Amino acid sequence: MPVPIETVKRCLQLMERYQLQALEVAVGETRIHIERAEPTSAPAVAVVQPSQPPRPAETPGWTPIESPMTGMFYRGPSPSEPPYVEEGDLVYEGQTIGLIEAMKVFNEVPSPITGIVRRIVAQNATLVQQGEVLMLLEPPE
Repeated sequence: MPVPIETVKRCLQLMERYQLQALEVAVGETRIHIERAEPTSAPAVAVVQPSQPPRPAETPGWTPIESPMTGMFYRGPSPSEPPYVEEGDLVYEGQTIGLIEAMKVFNEVPSPITGIVRRIVAQNATLVQQGEVLMLLEPPE
C-alpha cells in the first residue's frame, strides 16, 4: 500500500523542526524510517518500507529509464491531468515521461532515447531512489 506523500512530508517537517537525526513511524504494516545522511545540516533521506520491488529483469534490447534523483515520482503534471505516457506509447528523446519532486521542486524526467514504453515500473506518487528504474523502453524497429 503506497504511503501518502503528505505523511512523508509531515515526517520530514518534524525532523527539521526538532533537528532529529532519525525518525521511524509505523502506519499499519508499513514502516517509514527516515534518517539524515550525515549529522550535519544535510537534507533528510526517506526510506519507505516494505522495501521497493527488486530491479525488474531487463528484456534484451529494452532500455531502462532510471530516476535521476531521490524523490516523489509523479506520472502526470497534476492529479487532475492524465499521465505523460502510458504503456505502448511512442516517446521521443528528451520528451518528459514524469516528474520527480525533491525538496519541493518538481524536476522533469526526460526520455534518454526514442522508444516504445513497454513497462511502467514505478507507481505514481511514490518515493523513488536515485538509479531506480521508472520505465522500460524498447527502441523502435
